[in-house]
Order: sequence, then structure tokens, then C-alpha cells
Amino acid sequence: MLVKKNQSFAITIFIFIIMAVIAIVDNTKGIFVPVFKETFNTNNTSMGMLLSVCSLGYIIFTYIGGLLCEKFGQRNVICTGLFTIIASVLIVAFSKTYTILLIGMFLINMGIAFVMIGVNTLIPALFITFQAIMMNSAHCFYGFGSTVGQFAIGNILDNGVSWRSVFFGIAMIFIVVLIIFFFIKIPNFNITKKENKFNIAIAFKEKYMYIYAIALGTYVFAEMGMSNWIVNFLMESYNYTSSSGAMFLSVFFFLLTIGRLLGGFVAEKLGYLQSVLYSLLIACVLLIIALIVGHSALILICVTGLFFAIAYPTVVATISKVFKDNSSYITGLILTLSSTISMILNLIMGRLNDIIGTAKTFYLIPISLSISILFVFLIYRGNYSIFKRGGNEVEQ
Repeated sequence: MLVKKNQSFAITIFIFIIMAVIAIVDNTKGIFVPVFKETFNTNNTSMGMLLSVCSLGYIIFTYIGGLLCEKFGQRNVICTGLFTIIASVLIVAFSKTYTILLIGMFLINMGIAFVMIGVNTLIPALFITFQAIMMNSAHCFYGFGSTVGQFAIGNILDNGVSWRSVFFGIAMIFIVVLIIFFFIKIPNFNITKKENKFNIAIAFKEKYMYIYAIALGTYVFAEMGMSNWIVNFLMESYNYTSSSGAMFLSVFFFLLTIGRLLGGFVAEKLGYLQSVLYSLLIACVLLIIALIVGHSALILICVTGLFFAIAYPTVVATISKVFKDNSSYITGLILTLSSTISMILNLIMGRLNDIIGTAKTFYLIPISLSISILFVFLIYRGNYSIFKRGGNEVEQ
């Protein structure tokens, strides 16, 4: 489907905007963990359950979103996601019990899942070439939203503003985004015609679908583990304040943003999966050094953001190269399975924080990264003909 140049430019700008605002609601959960524990009188295990419920919402509706993208197109899925986020953020803002909080957070992640699967399948359809650059650029704005959001929210909470007021503010931001969305014309790519109906059972027989799921799932846990638990880790293990912990998180995501801004060009030059393997290996080594050395080396945790950067968007961009048919559905299925893995690991991490302490439990993140590296290598080795000369090669 051909897209006019002006239309493509408008869609691109909107994708960048929506990725930034999604990050504000998606990647600031870690900052709210201490205040949620205080407000609802809960512990780390309960917060681990909360984060797992968030992952569950994302899991279920990423899968459903992949199917809906095939049937109704990305525009309708993204629109549904924006409406859902606005309603559910308001539910959280008004929540009086832990149960209502769980429901609201579950629904927020339903909305996030719809928006993200829409964007992640729209970019490969819209940009035939330089997909790594566009995917990393989009996720660069996600990192930008995370950096600004975490820094701002951390300081707002330290200045005595209620967390409920923060959620009201987030709802207002998404209302503005929804209004902008109505003026953007997005073609409905990848809609499956009845005569080309996809046999879902075939997808479950593809071994690389599971390899992709493990590679992405362990990586997503590592990145989200940093986002969700680093503030709690620094406060409980090193007596950091909420604002100083948020500053660490902001620097991590600032470097993640810089890495994604530049990383797409590196991936196009050196190869998609080759670049991911090198960068994740460096991130893993730096993180292990920081945890072993302790206080004086904690800054290395922030530095790892630069090397976390390209992994997720670049690996996602390769899915449509390995799976040529029904890529929206396959992408949704892979992201669903990967989110399931991330959810389970997040639940384990929450429990281990209460059992063995935050300092020892944080080692789960580099362990997870190591597993991700192994499975990315399996994808690269098994599809060498596609990736041997760089990320944008087409299989012969």
C-alpha cells in the first residue's frame, strides 16, 4: 500500500509523540512502588503481584491486539488503546483499595498493549527499508518520555504533590494525544482477506517463534526490572531518597534514549542481530561489575542504558524478516509469550526481594540478560542467510 510523503511524515511524528507519552504511564511504575506500599499498606510481594498483573494485562491484549491488527488494521487498534488508557488512569486515580488499584493497572496495560502492537507492526509496514533506524527512533522517543517522566514525577512526589494528582495529569496528556490522533490518517495495513485466512495452528509449530519469545522475554524483564525495581533497590540497599533513585533511573533512560537515537544507524551498518549481541554482552558485564563492587560503581547501572538501547526495537524489527506472512499476528504472539516470561520473572523478583533482600535479588537481571544473549545468538545462527551481510538483507 502506497503512502503519500506528507502522510508518512505526519504518521511518523505521531508515532514519536505517542511513544513518548506511553512511556510516561508505562515506565514510571517503579517510582510509584514506595508510595503504593505506603498508601495501600502492602509489601514488596504485593508490589510484585501488581507488576505481574500489569504484565498479564499486556500479555493478553498484545495477543488480541495482533489478531485485531490483522482484522481491523492498526488505526482502530491504536484508537481503542488510547480510550482505554484514559479511562483506566482515572480508575487508578480514584482507587481506594488495593483491589481497585490492581484492576486499574491491568486495564492501563490493556491500553498500552493495543497502542504498542499497533505501532510495532505499523513501522515495518510503513517503512520497507531502514526499519532498524525507524524502530529505534520510535523507541528513542519512548526513552525520552521515560527520562522526562521519571525525573518530573520523582521531583513532583518529593515536593508533596499527591500521586493521585499525577495520574489526573497523565489522563489529561492522553486526552490531548487522542484529539491529535483524530487528525492523523493512518492506512490499515496487514488486514487479512477472507480468502487468505491464516491458520493459527501453524504459528505454534514454528520453533523460532519460541526462540524469539525467550530472547525478548528475558530482555524485557531485564529492562523492565531496571525500571520497576531500581528505585526500590537503591532505597532499601543503599538508603537513597525517592528523588535520587529517580535521578538514577532518569539517567539510565536518558542514555537508553541516546543509544536508540544512534543505535539504529549502527545496526544498519553492522547488522541487526550482530549489534544486539555485542551491546547486550557489554551491558551484562557492566551490570555485574556494578553489583559486585557496590556503592562506588553504581553509576555503571546507569551506563548500561546505552547498551540496553537497541535490543528490543531491533529484534522486533527482524520478526517480519524471518516470518514473511501474517507478520502482525506472529509479532503479537511473540510479544505475548515474551511478556508472559517477563511477568513470571517479575513475580519471582518481587518475592525474592522479601526473602533474600534487594541486593542479592538484583543479580536476577544480569542472569536474564545472559539468557537473552544466548537466544538472540540462536536466531542469528539459524537465520544466517538473512542476517550475515547486515540487518536489512532479504532472504534469498
